[in-house]
Amino acid sequence: SAIRFCGIASVEATGITLLPPQGDTLLSIDTAYASLAVSKLLLGRVALVNVRLIRASLLLQSRDSITNYGFLLHRASPIADSASRHTNLATAADRLVQFIFDKIPLRMSVRNLQVAGESGNHRVLFRVKRLDLEDQFFRSQVEVTESGRPVRWNLAGKVDKPRRVAEFRLWSADSSTILLPWLKFKWNARIGFDTLAFSVAGQGETNGITSLGGFASVSGLVIDHPMIAGVPVRFEKTGIKYLFHVGRNEIEMDSATGIGFNRIEIHPYIRYSPGPPKTLTLRVHTPPFSAQDLFSSFPEGLFTNLDGLRVKGELSWHLDFAVDLSRPDSLEFGTSLDRRQFGVLSYGNADLTKINEPFEYTAYDHGEPVRTFTVGPSHPGFRPLGKISPYLQHAVLTSEDGAFFEHRGFLPDAFRESIIENIKQRRFARGGSTISMQLVKNVFLSRNKTVARKMEEALLVWLLENQGLSTKERMFEVYLNIIEWGPLVYGAEEASRFYFNKDASRLTLAEAIFLASIIPRPKWFRYSFDE
Repeated sequence: SAIRFCGIASVEATGITLLPPQGDTLLSIDTAYASLAVSKLLLGRVALVNVRLIRASLLLQSRDSITNYGFLLHRASPIADSASRHTNLATAADRLVQFIFDKIPLRMSVRNLQVAGESGNHRVLFRVKRLDLEDQFFRSQVEVTESGRPVRWNLAGKVDKPRRVAEFRLWSADSSTILLPWLKFKWNARIGFDTLAFSVAGQGETNGITSLGGFASVSGLVIDHPMIAGVPVRFEKTGIKYLFHVGRNEIEMDSATGIGFNRIEIHPYIRYSPGPPKTLTLRVHTPPFSAQDLFSSFPEGLFTNLDGLRVKGELSWHLDFAVDLSRPDSLEFGTSLDRRQFGVLSYGNADLTKINEPFEYTAYDHGEPVRTFTVGPSHPGFRPLGKISPYLQHAVLTSEDGAFFEHRGFLPDAFRESIIENIKQRRFARGGSTISMQLVKNVFLSRNKTVARKMEEALLVWLLENQGLSTKERMFEVYLNIIEWGPLVYGAEEASRFYFNKDASRLTLAEAIFLASIIPRPKWFRYSFDE
């Protein structure tokens, strides 16, 4: 490479090549020119004024766990990590924003830039023939090629360095949905959108606080992944208008922040302190909003049981969460969905009253249907609640949900305990399901373990319990007649016959306790026996 200085604060380099110890060439640039702001350079700041880049190529490569960029990602030393714990976060945030805007030039000209990513035989290539930043505005077109199929994106935006404001917009040049590359290959996921817009405005540190604000919005957002839902989830309009305050030892999302999707908008308050002590606080308190707006905002096909649901009245959601992460038992947790003149006008696909009459139930094993039977007197294994041993009833309640007959579908204390245990274990080690939740999951929902199913489960439980669609006694009766108790053993009567060869009404206390112990893990019943 050749380097030529053009004055006291300008430099031009040609023939730049960065060849790592392993892998192909990481970076190559034919010509690069940069000029710096002299006034800021005298203060020790490197602030770009003018940048020209001609024929630049960046390749990020990974083959057989060997990368050509790994040497750039070495972690800081433990001493540096220790020192960072005492950093003033407000000052660090202010310096970071200053650093970023210093590196954005006032004028920029890019010709023939390409960035490629390779993993094994999979390759994604981004090509920019021309990009110019002049008078704060820029616009360009990006050609993206993955699996041999090129598409074009439009990119436009504005950068106001003195005010520390930047914004950009991304949309398809081919009148089609933009699909983010790499996700399908790496995680079997698909995320697409029609238009993405983002802005950020950074205020300097004032009275020990650095503030960051802006917005992000996505139209036509599509998310498709088996862990999210069984069908692609589409949001017509999604966005956030955010405001963060960074103090000496805390980061706070102001409640002026608004997160909206379709017809619903919430204003969360979040505060995190890295400590000591390390704390996290989350609060959401929404004013009353149209109940129909909530159910109409769900993407079509996401909650199949709620399709066609029509309601009246208003709802308001409240959530309070606070924890010292070094002392999980300090957790404060409370949530509620309050009603005001709420009522259901039409249930649509949600036939929640079917459990009040005999109905066909299908049992699943590993997502596959294994058996269908009637939950009612026509089935020889069905037993009314009065003909099931009180010992078994009390044992199951004690084991699964001791407050079943008092709560309305949810048990905040159980959720609190499960969250505490999960924080301690640093993984999902314990759930907080009630009998109502287990009943809805088994009777109304698919067996796909997705985020959408858990949300639908919560909404169906709330409707079932708060609208008084069935009695607690009937719900418990159905539960005891459908739960799994072993290999193709469903319901209390079949379990009693399978293990003890007697009617469910004649179970002893010890036998009832044994059967209750099987419910959480019915496939493990064999481990209860010796040789």
